[in-house]
Amino acid sequence: MSDRLLGISKWRIMNKTIAKKLNISGIRTKYFPLKTKEGFCIRPSDAKEVYDFLGKAYNKVFPPGDDCLCFRVSPERRQQMAPLRKLYSVIHHEWFLFLNPKGQPIGWHMGEAEDHQTFYMWNSGILPEYQNRGLFTAFSETFMRYLRELGYERISSHHKPTNRRILILKLKQGFDISGFEMTENWGALVKLIKILPRDRREAFYKMFGEASHLDERAPRG
Repeated sequence: MSDRLLGISKWRIMNKTIAKKLNISGIRTKYFPLKTKEGFCIRPSDAKEVYDFLGKAYNKVFPPGDDCLCFRVSPERRQQMAPLRKLYSVIHHEWFLFLNPKGQPIGWHMGEAEDHQTFYMWNSGILPEYQNRGLFTAFSETFMRYLRELGYERISSHHKPTNRRILILKLKQGFDISGFEMTENWGALVKLIKILPRDRREAFYKMFGEASHLDERAPRG
């Protein structure tokens, strides 16, 4: 085994030890699986299961040309990056599948630690025929309580500037706009952040906004 792969193996062992100490699996079971009154279920999954479903469903949720990559790394360079991808995989990741009453997958969520205090909600999607049923709202509200119990203080996400539906939903859930990013992979993105502890949220509002906005309730449309 090469020194690089040996180092990755050591990182994996250390990551499992830390995850066990934090009791991530035990805390997760307090919140998931999440079942709705209509019989839908949102349950923890893994990378393989989620990506298998994405292979069938992604283009149905995000039609080609609507939310496509602007730049793709060549297969040769992806191969060169493989050890780095393995190293990246040891950080805290979360994988979920949304199931209809028949137990068939209809949606997904995946995310990972952005840093030791921030969890990044990377990507979510629900098949069009199951949208507008409150599934993502129910999931995200429960998921944020779970992340807070784990010890995260900030939750972040990126969205297209024109994706008004998700931007409005996130703002109603207490997220704030924290910046804009322009990438060769996804184009222009709005970054949102939800700060969980009160004192930290107060510091953000004093520095970048108005303290009087802190307790304002977002209008329900």
